[in-house]
Amino acid sequence: MATLLVRYLYKKYKARKTVSGQPEESTGPSQSAPSPRSTSDASLSGDNAAASTSAQKQEKQEENISPDSLNTKSGLKWKLTLMAALLIPIFLETLDYTVVATAQSHIASTFNRLDLQSYIGTAYLLSSTVFLPVFASAADIYGRHSALQLSLLIFLIGSAISTGVVNMTMMLVGRGIAGVGGAGLLTVVRTILADTRSLDDNNWQQSIMFVLFAIGFSVGPVIGGYLLSVSFRWIFAINLPCCVVAMVIIFFLLRNKVKAGQPLQRLPTDSTEPQTETAIDKFLRMDWIGALIFIAGGILLLLALNWGSTGNWNATKVIVSFVIGGLLIIAFIFWEYVLERQLTAPVPPSVRVLATEPLVPLEVFRSYDVCAVQYASFVSGMVMLVMFYFVAIFMTIVLQLSPGRAGVQLVYFAPGMGAGALIAINAIRILRQPRYPIVIGSIIIVISLGLIQMAMDQNKQSQVNGFMVMAGAGVGLTGGPLAIQARFAQGDHRVAAVTGLTLFFRSLGGTVGLAQCAAVLSSKVTAFLRSAAKSGTVPASTIAALAHANTDLTSIQSIDALPQDAQELVRNAFRNGTRWAFISLIPWCALAVFLSAFLSKIPDSDRLRKEAQGVKNGTGDA
Repeated sequence: MATLLVRYLYKKYKARKTVSGQPEESTGPSQSAPSPRSTSDASLSGDNAAASTSAQKQEKQEENISPDSLNTKSGLKWKLTLMAALLIPIFLETLDYTVVATAQSHIASTFNRLDLQSYIGTAYLLSSTVFLPVFASAADIYGRHSALQLSLLIFLIGSAISTGVVNMTMMLVGRGIAGVGGAGLLTVVRTILADTRSLDDNNWQQSIMFVLFAIGFSVGPVIGGYLLSVSFRWIFAINLPCCVVAMVIIFFLLRNKVKAGQPLQRLPTDSTEPQTETAIDKFLRMDWIGALIFIAGGILLLLALNWGSTGNWNATKVIVSFVIGGLLIIAFIFWEYVLERQLTAPVPPSVRVLATEPLVPLEVFRSYDVCAVQYASFVSGMVMLVMFYFVAIFMTIVLQLSPGRAGVQLVYFAPGMGAGALIAINAIRILRQPRYPIVIGSIIIVISLGLIQMAMDQNKQSQVNGFMVMAGAGVGLTGGPLAIQARFAQGDHRVAAVTGLTLFFRSLGGTVGLAQCAAVLSSKVTAFLRSAAKSGTVPASTIAALAHANTDLTSIQSIDALPQDAQELVRNAFRNGTRWAFISLIPWCALAVFLSAFLSKIPDSDRLRKEAQGVKNGTGDA
């Protein structure tokens, strides 16, 4: 046994010497032609030598980084700095989700446009979805700090407009602008957390994000519910001082400490001179043409989804939006392909037409892990957004809860998500792989959706609350691990791009989920009322009241004004509709379980580095 241990340590030492370029003690023919024994040794060492090689490469990359810098970016002080700097941006993001989900019915009722209530959330989600890749590119070119400050400024402007609205049109414009800033908050915050190469640091920093998320999801609905009892304007006005304070804190804590703009050296060049960039150079590196095509196509497709879900899928505007939006997305993919080919081709700078970097690097989709993670993120976004918006509809319309009490019910999702996140963090720390909590969490989500729809069917509020905890645990188990799996699926220079794509598909899932569930809710409510009218079991007076109020059911107040038996019928129709909305999500989630089962193992640089250090210490002792 001792002999085997000595041989193992010698092989590790030999591999480390070979990688570092130091000459070995032996000389002669063995250096050019390995002996049979050395060949056998290499075969026996196998993965261990490769592991040592990877660890040595990691060490070589870190040789140029000072110990102080490493301690700054990995120590407790840096982690506390991140928490302090990112608390408010993450709080703003979660507050917007939870508060507006509770308030949208009442905001729309203020302007007598309950038929447009879903657009309050959709306007924000639409703009925040299509601008995610833009901010990922901006974070790479201009740097994390500048991109985050710009995001907060735009979010502040949108919130100010929403605070002073006088009609629904102005509200939707303000929500759309706030969504642009929200896209930056989503992308840049997570990119900052994912910039480290260490699995342990990524795991810890994802835990930071979920702790901050749990705080936001816990206090957000309560704050929003009671602010709404004063005026809906306060749920947007609270963002204004928060944005200003966040911009000041980030300036002092993160400026010159987070990753700056990535250098131009990633682009092909025939010059060996260090390259510098002017502001114009950076501006030209941004894929503005691709961004315009993508934003236009994405908005048209998402509008088509929402128009179809709340109206007629055969309407001209829906069909035209689908066709033009689809053609624009195809044109965008072709444009990105052209840019990618030009940047990778050996063309001299004097001949190159464009120095633009692709908004979405298509090469990342060659990885199965990237594709599977994007789909799982898509499904996670569907579940999270539908959970907040449609449970709020169930609580306010079906169970007739006040805004404050409805907001409190949504809090049940937070402890489950926090518990799931903590379990995922510890599972990754022990198992060293994020794919296991991803699969388990996806299974829990499927089961919880089935249980929630059963509880809604029986009008059991306590069971709905309990199963929301379960659904939150499933989302918490998948959220952080999905981000880690995506981060390690590509190289360091693709961190922002892959992070932006993961968030894009998560936001897209939320938008598609809301559109799908709104369509299901609308069709099921209509079908339920028609079926009740044709059954002959509903009194003629109730049918007459519904027929008289059919065009006036645009607010909660108009439903409350109906006779008691008509109110009960309408609320049962909404109960049936929200139940089927949750059922419609189950097939999407089941496919996510299947795809997640085939995720690959990610490289564990922390373990490799520890093994290499152990070998080094062992040989030194010998």
